[in-house]
Amino acid sequence: MRTFSNPASSAAVSSASAPNLLGGLLVFRRLLACAMLGSALIAPIVVALPASAATGSWTVYQPQGTITSDGGSAITYFSKATTPSTGQITGTTLLVQPYSNGRTSETVDVCYQEPGTATDYRCAGPFSFSSSMGIWLHSFDGLDPKGTITVKHTLHGGTYPAAGTGVDRVTVDYQY
Repeated sequence: MRTFSNPASSAAVSSASAPNLLGGLLVFRRLLACAMLGSALIAPIVVALPASAATGSWTVYQPQGTITSDGGSAITYFSKATTPSTGQITGTTLLVQPYSNGRTSETVDVCYQEPGTATDYRCAGPFSFSSSMGIWLHSFDGLDPKGTITVKHTLHGGTYPAAGTGVDRVTVDYQY
């Protein structure tokens, strides 16, 4: 049996294991060549992608509902099904109007429902207000813009039934 030694290390390799070592080197070289070829084929695809995503938005106006009792609520639903299938929300803006029933306090809760469901998935609030108020949210960022935004007004004090006289607005910005 012949022994090969590497002057840079104290390891010795016998001639019996040399074919295995050479076979391993050949496999390594083939894998390296495949990896280099694969990256050369993928590179043009990556370069062809757009530098930034396209953006869009939808806005829906809805009249407020009637609240029948002190501490009661009215929920309004806002959605737009005609958005791109691959979109993601990047921001949500609301303009809410107060009820005019002489209430002593009013809050708004804002929730997101996934497409095809009637269950709140994520919520923000309650937000207290006494006059028209804009609300800017990033709570729903990354979610599907085809989902539904719900706005729930809750009133305390005043006279009932309290008919909503205002119109609330929701705008959803998204990228796709």
